Amino acid sequence: MSFSTMAARINYLGGDSLGRIKKNKLWSFQRALKDSYQTRKIKTPNKSVWPCLINSSNLKSDYDRKIVSVEFASGLKAGETFECLDDGTHWLIYLPELTETAYLRSEIIRCRYTLDIDGITYWIYFQGPTETDIRWFQKSGTNMNELNLSGTIYIKKDKHTQEFFHRFKTFQIEGHTWEAQVVDTITVPGIIEIEVQEFYDNTPAELPKIIKEGCHEIVGRESVEQDEEYGYTIRDSYRNPDYTWSISDNPRVEVIDIYDNGQSCKVKVHPGAIRGFQIVYGDDHSGYHMDVTIARKCKGINGPQTVYPYDIVTYTTPVAGQFHVESQLVKIVDTTETSCTIEVETGKKGNFVLFFNPDNEDTTIELPVTIGSL
Repeated sequence: MSFSTMAARINYLGGDSLGRIKKNKLWSFQRALKDSYQTRKIKTPNKSVWPCLINSSNLKSDYDRKIVSVEFASGLKAGETFECLDDGTHWLIYLPELTETAYLRSEIIRCRYTLDIDGITYWIYFQGPTETDIRWFQKSGTNMNELNLSGTIYIKKDKHTQEFFHRFKTFQIEGHTWEAQVVDTITVPGIIEIEVQEFYDNTPAELPKIIKEGCHEIVGRESVEQDEEYGYTIRDSYRNPDYTWSISDNPRVEVIDIYDNGQSCKVKVHPGAIRGFQIVYGDDHSGYHMDVTIARKCKGINGPQTVYPYDIVTYTTPVAGQFHVESQLVKIVDTTETSCTIEVETGKKGNFVLFFNPDNEDTTIELPVTIGSL
């Protein structure tokens, strides 16, 4: 074996001694993913799906902590949250183990609530009060008690959350008002820890609300477009071999393919489908349902971009609106909400633009058209 061949083989195996150890360990981890009972599929913030290992660690009434092992290429890091696809739960990357360099190994904590900040939805961990008694005071015949100070929140640290959380910031969790007392942005990298106390619910302020966890049994797009195909799958926990996929409430939508032994399906949304539909796994009484809306967004005007003198040509769009032209070379001889017919009145070469204004959209779509020579 030549030195160049040996060098290429060593580089392929990871390079130096430490690099080869890391690559071998990563290879062992990838093999374990194929055979382990703890293997799960997760969806990361960048919308990609990755296999990982989730092992038990510590389960209490106040929290559920586990250990996740996943490739660094998944993009997960401290503060990021991911969704476990088999049961719809959400987890926060809490304390990565810095000594593991072949792949990401980290403690994770279950998140059951969401908070909307600047239009961004954040999954958060919230631990409620743990005090077992309340101190009461009496003065001038009036009874009062101390507020509970033991609530804790973990949330991803970024510019939006740093600006939102500060001392005395109030918000609602499960209909009850809380006030931030201590905001810790230092202790855990990538995470803000907030200590909160109970606050008074009769405040007139419009407070942001933290919403309790919820998920669909069916995974897939909840807003679709016409003339496209989309995939849907049922989570592992709800799979039933006796159930089948179907569509209700819209004859212009159909299931065109079933795969993964019935767990997943492909849905075709035909041109002209409007409003929405319901995708059903099972039947109307004992199955699972998800409502899907059909977006009617105009992508353009359909029709030839080259016409000839004295032609009569029809143009169409997928949504309703108004057509018009600003040219002496052509005229609109017939029009509907979704089509128009144009007659070319000139015998010479030229150009014109067909304009379309979709209903309920503040936009104008233009189609440049060339009049060719006979």
